[in-house]
Amino acid sequence: MRIGLLSDVHANHAALQAALRWLEDHGAERLLVAGDLVGYGPQPNECVERLVAVGAECVAGNHDLFVLDRLPPTRFPPLARHSADLTRSLISADVRAFLEALPVRLHVDPILMTHGSLDSPEEYVVDERRAGELLRRMPLEAPGSDTLVLGHTHRQWCVVADHGALRPQGRLPLPGTARLLNPGSVGQSRQRESRPRARFALYDSSTVSVEFIRLHYDVDSSRRALQQLGLPDRCLHAPPRVRGRIRGVARRILRPVRGTRASRI
Repeated sequence: MRIGLLSDVHANHAALQAALRWLEDHGAERLLVAGDLVGYGPQPNECVERLVAVGAECVAGNHDLFVLDRLPPTRFPPLARHSADLTRSLISADVRAFLEALPVRLHVDPILMTHGSLDSPEEYVVDERRAGELLRRMPLEAPGSDTLVLGHTHRQWCVVADHGALRPQGRLPLPGTARLLNPGSVGQSRQRESRPRARFALYDSSTVSVEFIRLHYDVDSSRRALQQLGLPDRCLHAPPRVRGRIRGVARRILRPVRGTRASRI
């Protein structure tokens, strides 16, 4: 079966439409969405209604839960809080009911899907060691599963048990017996690119392969929709700032040294 994998739509309707058209044209038979249908973006009703119309199976992300007041605001920056307030004022009763009914974890043989990690929708899984821990737990928590699908980081990522991380570019055969797949963000690019692109993936369970997609879409229409609500471009394109990038490089350099002195918290 060919399965479309999406995550972090963030109420960006133009990006979602482009992703869904591509997946339909390339024979996707099922659609799985790893959370954050809303938050940041300007069109929550349109996005949720479109996903319902195509029969997508979804889990709740941290932004979905925050909009429903099921997570505290402590880990959300000011822009996320402001956009959540707008989302609460925009969503229809039907869309709210759909979001409230979303599970935080979905087991669709042979795939186990959640937003952040098996422990929290707010955990960023970006470390191969942590990925390996989750893959080892997966068959115990969801017997019969061999593929863990996560979102939240907005980064396309692929880790295969006993093989490590594979470069998420183009079509990849997936060796081994278990793998973690993150399709990246449909609606809010966090990449250094001049024009944001929608990111998602197509998983083929029969050939055990995945294709990672980065797709251009009508960014201008998304920006116009943001402007009408007084929201900034960072709601659809939030590349890392230079200061944050320098801190990230420093952490990677210093991590082995610190690891010899104390365990990570």
